[in-house]
Amino acid sequence: MIMKALVVEKHPIVMDAVKTALLSIGLFAEVVGCGTFEAAQAILLQDVDFGLVTLDLNLDDTIGADAVVVLRSLYPEIPVVIFSDESSLEIAEKVYVCGARGFILKSSPVDMLLSAIKLVMLGGYYIPVNLAKKLDFNQNLAAASPESPIKLDLSPKQLAVFMGVLDGMPNKVIAKHLSMAEGTVKAHLVIPPE
Repeated sequence: MIMKALVVEKHPIVMDAVKTALLSIGLFAEVVGCGTFEAAQAILLQDVDFGLVTLDLNLDDTIGADAVVVLRSLYPEIPVVIFSDESSLEIAEKVYVCGARGFILKSSPVDMLLSAIKLVMLGGYYIPVNLAKKLDFNQNLAAASPESPIKLDLSPKQLAVFMGVLDGMPNKVIAKHLSMAEGTVKAHLVIPPE
């Protein structure tokens, strides 16, 4: 299903780059950008056809984690991905607890950004590999809302596949490395809802 994406980013040059990158993967019919959380809320109130929101962690009119809580409570079906200048494990954990499905560093290469977005759109979660190695993915992260808890109960194979994706490996390489079919790799990338 082709839908729209909303890029909420205070730096116009970054916003335009992300919009261009998102349009290039063919998942989105339109990518809309705005520079404030207030503008994002107005856009989402007018149009329900959004399938993704990317959110600058350091907007001038809100704190990233607070914005995630608001978006997840109003639009629980829309995945939220955070863009950040900061590679802090504490911040990444906080936004995941609030309901974010991705945490992407602004210093990431475009290919990594696109892989992360594809993973999120398949129902998965993304965190940079340097931070992922510090997290215990088998812990239960309590979401800000008890109605939408986030569980990352991954099997050892799922975790191995996930780490391969985080390292930027294509599915075919992951499959060969783990001695499994490419379709199995793809199946491991989808985290079913509870």
